Amino acid sequence: MKRKDQERFSFSKIDVFDKCGFRYKLHYVDGPQIFSKSIALDVGTLIHDAEEQIAKAIMAHEPIDYIKLKNNIIIKNYKLQHDYPEDYAEIDKAGRYYKDKIREYLTSGIYRLETFMNEHPELELVAAELPFNIMYSDYRFTGKIDRILRNKITGDYICQDIKTYPQEVEQKELATPLQFVVYTLAMKDAFKLTNEQISCAYDLPFCDVTQAAGTKGYMTRGLKKLDGLLADIDAGKFDPNPSPLCHWCPYCPTNKNQPKEAKNRCPYYSLWTKEHKVFTVAEKFEGLEKHQEVMEKYIAKQTNKTV
Repeated sequence: MKRKDQERFSFSKIDVFDKCGFRYKLHYVDGPQIFSKSIALDVGTLIHDAEEQIAKAIMAHEPIDYIKLKNNIIIKNYKLQHDYPEDYAEIDKAGRYYKDKIREYLTSGIYRLETFMNEHPELELVAAELPFNIMYSDYRFTGKIDRILRNKITGDYICQDIKTYPQEVEQKELATPLQFVVYTLAMKDAFKLTNEQISCAYDLPFCDVTQAAGTKGYMTRGLKKLDGLLADIDAGKFDPNPSPLCHWCPYCPTNKNQPKEAKNRCPYYSLWTKEHKVFTVAEKFEGLEKHQEVMEKYIAKQTNKTV
């Protein structure tokens, strides 16, 4: 049986494997799938929902109910303060608090898309949260594209992904963004386009900027990387990649929002935290064939700590 009859992929699923093969194994192979809460995810969802409603109102030539949108954000902002008091009061890399970013969005950021469309009459909004379901080789990819615009003069398309990052995306991340490689495949399928007819960009409401992504040849480079990742998944190369990112992983005990069902499932995490920026690991990975042995040793250590 071919993989296309068994499993679906998405950019986020591939991204998990790219960052850490062992987390991918725990989440997608062994199961059950476990997620941890975070203020970043909740804020991202809040802003995405607002941007989707604004885009759909523009496409339908309907007035945008900014009062309703703002009231919803204000109400949920109070919930964010309650659910994540420490994170809400933390200064980000740009030197701002969440209250600053949300206030700026309510004051000006929420109007960015309508203003942009008015300033660019040559562009039209084609889709917001466009779902896709495509085949790439023997792999089925699904997902949603945040926003798609079309140049009415040239016929070219712009694929935008909304990110609530505190800072602009680093240049090294813009050359071959795998997310846009997948989205470009989806747009080519949906609109019968060539690579040359599609440009990509990150829209960053909290930075008040839109960043072009995908330099020349990004599809060739990106598909090569995608093929390699899919081949490694098929081969079962599920090595861990301990890094500071472990601190936000549901399987890492340094994550203060770790779900109880995720505890003691990964012994290979980095001990890095915001307060103690170290690069040691809890247990060294010795191959999947020795995982059970390492796991037993790790559990014994955790048991001794609680005695």
